[in-house]
Formats: sequence, structure tokens, C-alpha cells
Amino acid sequence: MNRERITISLLTDDNDIIGHLHTIKSERTISSYLRHLIRQDMLNNPPINTLDQLAEEIVRKLSNSELSFASTSEKTTKIAESLEDMSIINTLF
Repeated sequence: MNRERITISLLTDDNDIIGHLHTIKSERTISSYLRHLIRQDMLNNPPINTLDQLAEEIVRKLSNSELSFASTSEKTTKIAESLEDMSIINTLF
């Protein structure tokens, strides 16, 4: 298998990138990490880097599914009923 080698240079003020690559290196090779990122970029599907992006992606996928969720008003009512029940029980003792 022939390999093509490409050199990537990082600047001295890229300490955050270098630190991140050291973290990645403990999990997988830098080459496989870069190949994955490049493929994601080629598919116009950039990687999820923040919790906000992850939450948005989950909401998008769930909104496209046929799952249904109870509304928050139903949950609030149940909580209020539970608190009422607890209050009644507490007055008995």
C-alpha cells in the first residue's frame, strides 16, 4: 500500500492545538483523526465540537423521528400534584 506523506506545521502559539493533539494521540493516531475530520469536511458535515452543537443535532434528529414526548405542562402538573400530595401527607404526621 503506497502512502502519501503530507507535513503539517504548527506555530509556537498553537499550544491549544498541540495540547488537543496530545490528548487525541492517547486515543487514536493523529493521522486517523485528521482523515476523519477531512472526510467530515468533504461531506459538508463538520464534526460536533461543543455541547450546544451536540444538543442541536440531537433535537434535529429527534424532530425528524416519529417519537413523541410529553409536553412540559403535563410534567409541571404532575410535579404540582406530587407536591400537593406531599404537603397533605406531611400535615397528617
